[in-house]
Amino acid sequence: MIKRVMPSAVLLVAVVIAAVPWALPESAIFILPLLLIILVFVLTVQQGHELPSLSVFAGGLIMDILTAGPLGYWAAIFLLTHTLAGLYRKRVKRRDFGGLWLTFAATAVAVSASGWGLASLYFVRVIDWQPMVIAGVTAIALFPLVAWPMRRSLGLEPATIFSGRR
Repeated sequence: MIKRVMPSAVLLVAVVIAAVPWALPESAIFILPLLLIILVFVLTVQQGHELPSLSVFAGGLIMDILTAGPLGYWAAIFLLTHTLAGLYRKRVKRRDFGGLWLTFAATAVAVSASGWGLASLYFVRVIDWQPMVIAGVTAIALFPLVAWPMRRSLGLEPATIFSGRR
């Protein structure tokens, strides 16, 4: 039971923390919410306790409500991340940290571009792309801080992590 509830509870706590107004500059407005894609990705890929898609959707809706954003925006972004991470989990049998990070980087680029496009549609104008790029690059750079401590639950092979040996 705990293995089923824990990933959802972790995501919920992270959503509440990320929704707090931290007085970031306008160019960094997407950083905290987009950092949650790291958590969604890692909790989806980990072995033994999957993050349910319903929890991902609910986490996105809660983020939308707490940030007074367009309803469904973060839910769509989180679900896209969850879907891409699920594809990785199903298709890749032998995992190493470099491959995981590279897959996350590709996911972050896709999610950032989709988020920018979706935001432009919501506001019926082309919005500034720089805040989303800054958030995406930050998420890619900070990925190891979340994923590395969870390397055993991610099913990473110890001999291949950061060593280059296969």
